[in-house]
Amino acid sequence: MGRNRRPLVPTALIQEVEWNMASKRTLAVVAGVGAAALAIAGVAIAQNHEANENRIIGEHSERDIPLAQVPEAAMNAARAQLASISKAEQVTRKADGSTLYEIKGKSSDGKTIELFVTPEGQVLGRE
Repeated sequence: MGRNRRPLVPTALIQEVEWNMASKRTLAVVAGVGAAALAIAGVAIAQNHEANENRIIGEHSERDIPLAQVPEAAMNAARAQLASISKAEQVTRKADGSTLYEIKGKSSDGKTIELFVTPEGQVLGRE
């Protein structure tokens, strides 16, 4: 044993081990609570997004489609408002069965925007 080292007292060692175990349990609980909070926030954001879409276009169903399947008038209307286009969805309104296109892209300042456009090119709303 070195000259400057004190001998370990068994009770001090036990206390340190207990403290380390308690710290690990606390960390695990905090991590679990944080993960749960993130999951709840994600669900709330998704529900808010869907509610906003329903406010703009009513109850509807969506399906992803290739950009080439979007009518030219709808794409031209989207290109007039978006710097780039990355995704399109065909939207069917439940109330009357009409078809719209949800076109997602970026504005000139880099913000992500979703446009709701009729096949004839009329923009009904944006998110």
